[in-house]
Amino acid sequence: MERRQFVQRGATLAGAAALLGFNRIEVDAEQVPEGRREIAPGLAGLASRTGDAPAPISESERVARRDKAQRLMKELGYSAMLIEPGANMNYYSGIEWGRSERLFALILPQIGKGVVISPAFEEQRAADQVAGRFEIRVWQENESPEALIAGVLKQWGVGTGKLAVDGSARTFVFNELALALPAMQMATAEPVTNACRGIKTAHEIEIMRFANQITLDAYRAAFQTLRAGMTQADLGRNVTAAFAKLGFPGGALVLFGESSAYPHGLPKPRSLEENQVVLVDGGTTVHGYQSDMTRTVVFGQVAPEAQKVFDIVHEAQRRGLAFAGPGKKCGDVDAAARQVITDAGYGPDYRTFGHRLGHGIGLEGHEWPYLVRGSQIVLQPGMTFSDEPGIYQYGKFGIRLEDIMAITENGAEMMTPAQTSLSPTL
Repeated sequence: MERRQFVQRGATLAGAAALLGFNRIEVDAEQVPEGRREIAPGLAGLASRTGDAPAPISESERVARRDKAQRLMKELGYSAMLIEPGANMNYYSGIEWGRSERLFALILPQIGKGVVISPAFEEQRAADQVAGRFEIRVWQENESPEALIAGVLKQWGVGTGKLAVDGSARTFVFNELALALPAMQMATAEPVTNACRGIKTAHEIEIMRFANQITLDAYRAAFQTLRAGMTQADLGRNVTAAFAKLGFPGGALVLFGESSAYPHGLPKPRSLEENQVVLVDGGTTVHGYQSDMTRTVVFGQVAPEAQKVFDIVHEAQRRGLAFAGPGKKCGDVDAAARQVITDAGYGPDYRTFGHRLGHGIGLEGHEWPYLVRGSQIVLQPGMTFSDEPGIYQYGKFGIRLEDIMAITENGAEMMTPAQTSLSPTL
């Protein structure tokens, strides 16, 4: 799925949108009646699991990340790398900073310690997060941060080298750097950041596995609150409340009936009816690492057609997992799962399974690489992906199953048990 952008209507959906990458669609399409604002009794048995979470990423792990990046920079001929605030900066430094028109950046040389570029009036706040690990250089409001960066690079003796710029950097940052450094070659830092972030350590996978287990616990509890007449917004709030009871932020896109045939829903409210399909897609974050899970169930009696479609999607997900492993190509994993759906009569191509099989996941809900047709990227141990086939029939219903898998030395494994039936008891 495309995604991800959650403790009442505004907080639930703003948070869900931020965490998951969705624009607000159906979950908030109605006003919240006063009588529906209490936490559902079915969630009462949940308790905080924050004490069970794995340890966060340590500074020694970040040092190892920066060392790897510098080795890659040397191999690629990059003199330095500039990183803007966001997932890449968090990955390499643990610094969490918002982006604005005032440039804040981390510059990592090919050899030696990095330098943080900060607005002068933010120096003390920057120092609190930097904690002595990097030198901080500041620029005043009437000065150019790009000129400051040019000065740093010239001091390092690389003013005519090659600067790798964060692949997510804003256009104005890239343009201003190019003007300030006319003798320097400009390149994207993606070959470095992808090679580092795309291969997770055992500790990263441990955190992600826990985040997905929390997500499954929240879904199980929220599905216990299903009742005829409840709205998608009601169930969405119950999912968010379940995450909160477990001690983590989280939320989900909730779709009932025909809405589930649209991977991101329809812009109108829905009330739950007997024997309807219920699709929930969302997740949480633990130490910055994202979970992502879709569960599709039926409230009431399962129609034969729904069971048939579920069985096909279940087999497609299983086939993708079984095919994946070191040395396989991303595009071929998509093809293995898609063939199941085509062979069952729901093809060809993207006719009912309209999206790629999966996306990379880690500090971002969607990140490199992707399980998509034609991708020649070769799987390596430590890569993590969603495995999320679906069949969507407009005017009827859609069924999607999504779990996160990790590539291992010998194949691939799911981080949580795959769904085996359309029962809300999971």
